[in-house]
Amino acid sequence: MKTILQKITLLIFTLICACAVTLAQIPNNDFELWNNMGLGGETPDQWFTSNGDLVPSNVFKDSITNYSGNYSVVLTNVIGIPGTIGINFPITNHPLQLKGFFKSDFQSADSALIKITLFNNTQAVDSGEYFITSSLANWTSIAVTISNTTATVNSATINITACNQQQNKCWVDLLSLEEPNGVTTVTDDFISLFPNPVFSQLTVRSLQSTVGAITISDVFGEIIYQETVNQKSSVINLQSFSPGIYFLEMESDGKFYRKSFILADTR
Repeated sequence: MKTILQKITLLIFTLICACAVTLAQIPNNDFELWNNMGLGGETPDQWFTSNGDLVPSNVFKDSITNYSGNYSVVLTNVIGIPGTIGINFPITNHPLQLKGFFKSDFQSADSALIKITLFNNTQAVDSGEYFITSSLANWTSIAVTISNTTATVNSATINITACNQQQNKCWVDLLSLEEPNGVTTVTDDFISLFPNPVFSQLTVRSLQSTVGAITISDVFGEIIYQETVNQKSSVINLQSFSPGIYFLEMESDGKFYRKSFILADTR
């Protein structure tokens, strides 16, 4: 049954891709999933950081200063080392912009660099970067325009480095990629998933309007579940799924929202 479902899902996905643009995925783009690491610091799941076991950490999760969800990531400078986060992930289309929400507290002259690089296999082909050079007292939406010399890309790398001066801080939350069709996939409070972690059945609820199409993909970007709902909520049976981290994308009124969830191992 699982093999048949996978084949049907793949067929549906192929048909959809024939007439629509696939949305790229940034794993853990809202920084809700974390792992302990280093001396007091933590690492957002699937991202690498400048934290280490032998020096004080300079990347932390923040549950107080956050734009969306429960956490944001804050980069600082503890012993003269700037805070750094980065990630590499597969993409299927050439994005136009990297978008995100940022906040900074620079007590002295400082900067934060946001950079995205697109690759065709191992060759860097296009990129974009943006410098934050002053304090941002409120959460600010920033768009990094990406060059477009080729349409053939299959992976992307995002690197954010902030705070050359000690005690300065820069927060990051809710990153997204704008695709060629002009649709931006984001994660925010318009979608509710519970329970999370989940053991067998996941409830998906729209907090603003009706749920349209639902897509679930794994950490490698493979779509493993799709359905069209057209109501306020849906209950999805996950008993045939393997334990792990998944990403649920919901379409509602032409907009796309994404959140991650964890399927716990009950064995």
